Amino acid sequence: MNECINITDENLEDIVKDIEDDVKYGPENKIIDEALKKFPQNTDKSIVAMKISLIDLTNGTNLFRNLGTTGGLNKLAEKITKINFDEQVKAGNLELVEELAKWTKVEIGKNLFSFISKYCLYHNVHCYNRDDYAIYDSVMCENLHKYITDKEYSELTGERLRKNSFTKLKETYRYREYVDIINFIIKKNNISVDNPRRKLDWLIWYPNRKNNRKM
Repeated sequence: MNECINITDENLEDIVKDIEDDVKYGPENKIIDEALKKFPQNTDKSIVAMKISLIDLTNGTNLFRNLGTTGGLNKLAEKITKINFDEQVKAGNLELVEELAKWTKVEIGKNLFSFISKYCLYHNVHCYNRDDYAIYDSVMCENLHKYITDKEYSELTGERLRKNSFTKLKETYRYREYVDIINFIIKKNNISVDNPRRKLDWLIWYPNRKNNRKM
């Protein structure tokens, strides 16, 4: 669909209602909320593995295509239990995404930058009612350039805005820079609603999702 919707407080609030009312995505978001609130901690490997599976299934990330033949689920779940994940995500530590993505590349053979951003965000939002993280995925990469000029991007990052600029952020594990860009867009549009990072993701993702690509 490739829509470019104006970023306003009203549109951000409206998109939340649209997703809540969606017969597919509304219930899935609700079950994530219920599961993470019931099992917020990340100290038990079996529970972490189930939460990884839930987020993979509801987000359509095809994680098990990357993990299934390498024992990756067990490795990732165990890693999460050993890094004080709960304290870090509660504090909004953005380096956590970079750290885990680098680890998955080395230990599992796949850069799971996008999935890790989702796993951190969902816990940050649903367990701690915070809004420190932003989801990184292909929909955002394909559409963020519509909301920032070449000059603004250059002033913010020191680089030219290119077709693959946002893809390179994953390849070079620059999650904080990605969130800085999100923050700039929010500030640029004078957004004052609660949880603007989460709502901005929905505003861009929902009308531009493809092939049933999910939250």
